[in-house]
Amino acid sequence: MMLLIAPESVRMNRAARDLNPDQPGPLTRGPHGKGTYSPTGAWGDPTLATCEKGQAVVESMVSTIVKDIDDLHQASVSIAK
Repeated sequence: MMLLIAPESVRMNRAARDLNPDQPGPLTRGPHGKGTYSPTGAWGDPTLATCEKGQAVVESMVSTIVKDIDDLHQASVSIAK
């Protein structure tokens, strides 16, 4: 997504695969925290990232958010008294 939004902030030469199949659980920010720690800050393989993939993700997210907003506009609201 960042390759689409702010490509100047991306340093693909520093991208590194970070796969942790042996460490289930939630992600953690600390190396000694409970869960999976990622020293690279990535989850998966960012070396496969492209602007086109980022665009597909962003477009899908925006479409879903717009649909959710439209659904909320159409929802009926009952106020408890």
